[in-house]
Amino acid sequence: MSTLTVRSLVSQVLARAAGAPLTAHGWSRVGAMGTVAGVALATLAFVPATADAQQKPAASAAVLDEVVVTGIRHAVESAIVTKRDSDNIVEAISAEDIGKLPDTSIAESISRLPGLTSQRSDGRASDISIRGFDPQFATTLMNNRQQVSTGDNRNIEYDQYPSELINKVVVYKTPDATLIGQGLAGTVALETARPLEYGREAFAVNLRGQKNSDADLGSTSKNNGYRASVSYIGQFLDNTLGVTAGFARLDSPIVGREVGTYDPWHANDPKVDGYNYHADVPLGTYVTNGIKSLASMGTNRRDGLLFTLEWKPNSNLTSIADVYYTNAEENNQRRSMEVNLGNYPATKTYSNLNIQDNTLVGATVGNTVPLARNFSYVTKDQILSTGWNNKWTQNDWSAMLDLSYQRATRDQKDYETQAQYTGGVTDTTTFYVPESSQPSFHLQNLYTDPNVVKVGPTIYGAGYSRFPHVVDEMKSARLEGTYNLGGGWFRDVTIGANYDDRSKDKRQPEAGLSTVNNQYYVIPSNLLQGSANLGFSGTPNPLAWDVGGVLNQFFNPVNATTNAGYLVGKTWTVNEKVTTGYLNGDLNHQISSDVTLKGNVGVQFVHTNQSSTSNLWVEATNSPVPTTDGKSYNDVLPSMNLVFQLPSSQTVRFSAARELARARMDQLGAYSDFGSGNGIPGASAGNPKLDPWRANALDLSYEKYFANKAYVSAAVFYKNLTSYIYSITDASHDFSAQCSQIPKDPTKPSGCYQQNYGSLTVPANGNGGNVKGVELAVSLPGDLISDALNGFGASASISETDSSIGIPGQVSGLSSQAITLPGLSKTVWSGMVYYEKYGFSARVATRYRSDYIGEINDFAGDRALEYVRHEMITDLQTGYEFQSGPAKGLSILLQVNNLSNTPFIDYAQDKRRVRDYETFGRDVFFGFNYKR
Repeated sequence: MSTLTVRSLVSQVLARAAGAPLTAHGWSRVGAMGTVAGVALATLAFVPATADAQQKPAASAAVLDEVVVTGIRHAVESAIVTKRDSDNIVEAISAEDIGKLPDTSIAESISRLPGLTSQRSDGRASDISIRGFDPQFATTLMNNRQQVSTGDNRNIEYDQYPSELINKVVVYKTPDATLIGQGLAGTVALETARPLEYGREAFAVNLRGQKNSDADLGSTSKNNGYRASVSYIGQFLDNTLGVTAGFARLDSPIVGREVGTYDPWHANDPKVDGYNYHADVPLGTYVTNGIKSLASMGTNRRDGLLFTLEWKPNSNLTSIADVYYTNAEENNQRRSMEVNLGNYPATKTYSNLNIQDNTLVGATVGNTVPLARNFSYVTKDQILSTGWNNKWTQNDWSAMLDLSYQRATRDQKDYETQAQYTGGVTDTTTFYVPESSQPSFHLQNLYTDPNVVKVGPTIYGAGYSRFPHVVDEMKSARLEGTYNLGGGWFRDVTIGANYDDRSKDKRQPEAGLSTVNNQYYVIPSNLLQGSANLGFSGTPNPLAWDVGGVLNQFFNPVNATTNAGYLVGKTWTVNEKVTTGYLNGDLNHQISSDVTLKGNVGVQFVHTNQSSTSNLWVEATNSPVPTTDGKSYNDVLPSMNLVFQLPSSQTVRFSAARELARARMDQLGAYSDFGSGNGIPGASAGNPKLDPWRANALDLSYEKYFANKAYVSAAVFYKNLTSYIYSITDASHDFSAQCSQIPKDPTKPSGCYQQNYGSLTVPANGNGGNVKGVELAVSLPGDLISDALNGFGASASISETDSSIGIPGQVSGLSSQAITLPGLSKTVWSGMVYYEKYGFSARVATRYRSDYIGEINDFAGDRALEYVRHEMITDLQTGYEFQSGPAKGLSILLQVNNLSNTPFIDYAQDKRRVRDYETFGRDVFFGFNYKR
């Protein structure tokens, strides 16, 4: 394409924004480009051509009638305006984008923004990654207040936030001094509706049914659910008092099909794993010690409540009180068949070997003892977020006082129970685990007869139980003042202080389960629930039972405890008191007749006092001893956002900042699980003296806007990490102090009778390394190109991210000295095509992320890192809104999530070594929305 042709094309697009027609020649060139990169780079390279369009005032001076734009297009345009007018580099979603065709949670909406993606949990988008960083590197605000979380880390689970109750989302990719609680990767700011700002009365009700495509999982499974919400915004007392109220309920089925293998995959070598060495398998071939097929079933119910009261008695004072509350309960009953493929409880025989790339992906294995396992996982989460904001304005001064209280709790009850054939009956197992398609797992016996498959002391015991409990609480106060300078380089200057007092408490009592008199029991018919259906993997259906009923009738009482060496790392309290003082100036200066400088320059002074109370395990007394430790440190965080507004709606942004992300809460625990089994000491521990992750960041962005209708942008970013956190293992740590308390008796299973040196694993600070990337985005309505495309529109973005950091860590049960940063996907892209006209609306949206290391819960319910395979998720949404008559304001909606039923696959370093293959079905929603 010649320079002249592209210059002509850009000029025509600009002219089209002002109402002039675009020639067919220009349209063919746009179609030929057809990619985000092409459009963005063409605009970047030839923006001087826009000056030609400026010299033709006749084309741009046309007077247009006012057009009221609603629905999807209004949402897109509102987001464009927010991005264009911001002093920072941001991405945004408006209420219409969420509310017109609502997503199940705010996570699905956020994950389609440029440079952002999500990780699924039980099929739902939950954790959000910004610019390839793990979710822990981002923070979340609601109405400018930092949010607490229900997990044992800092990152919130976005599927706990109903999209219907959120008015707007702004993702800050660059910080400024007034942004409290900012993250190293970015900050997600959720906003609820302000009733007086909204300006009119509004009422909306939404109801839709849900059906999942994976209908037949047997037992107590179901595939039907519903969503419902009601919202009201009103103004009273001559618009001096406003109210926003909303309620949203999600009652959704839990549907999951999974085939998994045991960690770690390991080389078949008697020197590596002598007990599980298989003479029938070639030496050095990678094998797994077990396989399982599971069906997840149950319900996920979430209730969300929002209430806002806004009082503005005069033009000087505004007072707003907010309450946001969610109550979620997930009841997941999992039914499975599982087989140990190692030499337990007896030596296995292998035949029909299928070896690919030195990995045993299939075989027939004799002398196995399969288990029918039933799990009951009940999780109850509650989040309360309250705040009171007061703003006073007098002439050139304004003052703001904000007080808030946040509390999040999680209570779980996890039970594992199992049954097997009695009398020494064994089976023959055949399995095949392909790289990217449904694995299979076959047995010869049947496992649905309760007279032969009994609960009791199986090869894995009778079962196990865990009771995680988390409380995260934060009290905050913020005071700031702003003075309007009225001219010069700075529009205004703000000085303020913020204080956060946060405490997070984790307790996880656990206990093994045992049957009465350690006997096997036949499950009576009143406790049977019909067999689960594992036909998706070719596995025989397992016996299914009422876990609670079986525990009450045949098991001994559960005596869960935290007083065990292996549990001290799951029992901790972390306290943080963070004081932030800040100074910020907002720029607004006319550099020349064509260039205006906006943005902000500021600095935060942050003092952090962190401490933890936990337990040290004392082997000499076989008991825990409480301990407290911590540290204080200071940070100075300067930031600068320069926004150069150029002719023809062009914007160049440059940002420089120092950023930080605090350590994981569980890493800050002051615990140590010292032990000396086999006469050699060892321990893993937390580190309450950790420094945060710190980075010096640079951002450069170019944006070109076409009125409020379209834009193209290109951005690059660079983060130089001056401090990071990794897990280090000292193989020769001196445990003399602990060992001196234990008698050296080689006849006992513990005691440092061989040596005083052993292995200590602890989180530590490192330094050096960088993360860098490029982001391209475009949003374009069809009528900007041709009248024939009126009603159509599209948007797309792509991000490429790379990191020089290789840190030690354990992934898929294997230690490595150079893993990538968790959450880092090198390529992330998303695309959306929509149509909206005459009341009809439709949207197809796709998001993709490349391979990454993800954080998941392992079989013990603990945090674990796993290699996760790339995935692409496509959603379809469509509907019709009545434009007139008695049904005006009524919409009917059809929505299909995960259209292609994309699997979630994680693996052990090599993609041939699949660890889990999970599918969750496609969810179809159909219902109505009424608003007035």
